[in-house]
Amino acid sequence: MEATKMLTLKKVWAWLKSHWYFPLLLVLLAATYFSGRSRTKRVIKMFEISRESYEKQIKEINEAHQKELKKQEELYNTYLDTMKKLQKEHNVDLDNLEKEKMVKLDKMVKKYEGSPEDLAKELREMFGVGNEI
Repeated sequence: MEATKMLTLKKVWAWLKSHWYFPLLLVLLAATYFSGRSRTKRVIKMFEISRESYEKQIKEINEAHQKELKKQEELYNTYLDTMKKLQKEHNVDLDNLEKEKMVKLDKMVKKYEGSPEDLAKELREMFGVGNEI
């Protein structure tokens, strides 16, 4: 019987931790109901401001995520362009490129994630290509 009570208390505690705003909302609503309309309007306004702030934060997070995806795409495109130019200008066969260089290239791409200019610079130095990339 005692174990059942503890299990129930644990479940109630878990629910309260994840849904803490329900009991708080009930207490606030009861307090504002008994204290008058002006406070009720202020509490409602507080919740509206909180909701607007949340929506603004979500929008900013989504925009930052889109920028990061765009950066990753630009980096990958720079990598592909550089490899195509290397192959064209120096007849480098990408399929027969030494394994060591391929491993080094993979490490470089990961190292310069987010900065395609630095990656292009190091690739130019690695393969001895001019600054036209």
